[in-house]
Amino acid sequence: MESPDKNKPADDEFGGELKGRTLLVYWYMIRANKPLGAREIQRETGLSSSSLALHHLNKLIELGLVKTDKYGQYIIARRVAPGLLSMYIGTGRLFAPRFVLYALFFTSIFVSSILLLFSRLDAVSVLLLIVSLVASVVFWHETYKVWCVQPL
Repeated sequence: MESPDKNKPADDEFGGELKGRTLLVYWYMIRANKPLGAREIQRETGLSSSSLALHHLNKLIELGLVKTDKYGQYIIARRVAPGLLSMYIGTGRLFAPRFVLYALFFTSIFVSSILLLFSRLDAVSVLLLIVSLVASVVFWHETYKVWCVQPL
């Protein structure tokens, strides 16, 4: 097992430096999951110029999160999950809020309870239905809220 490098900041230490448009550029690069040019990053993130994209890419390079490959394209050097990114799981195009796992779990319990316990409704089965329904609704709501604040 590797010992943590004392010179590398932890994920939560990037919060002050990885924000705004720089976070947007980093988010896009993680989602694209391929080598990218500055002009493509500029177009896809809605930046006004490719020099502005280069500015944010240079900030990411200084942080050690991005590097250039032998063709001059930019690639992710290190994945971190500061702030907003810590609320998501997945890679590439398959990013989803963490709450989706809990929402799916409680929704499946609710549906299974309906199918299995509907014929014999007693106090315990009604309580299970209510609790699983409330938990499902809460987690789907939280999933939606996190989904709405994603940068791209």
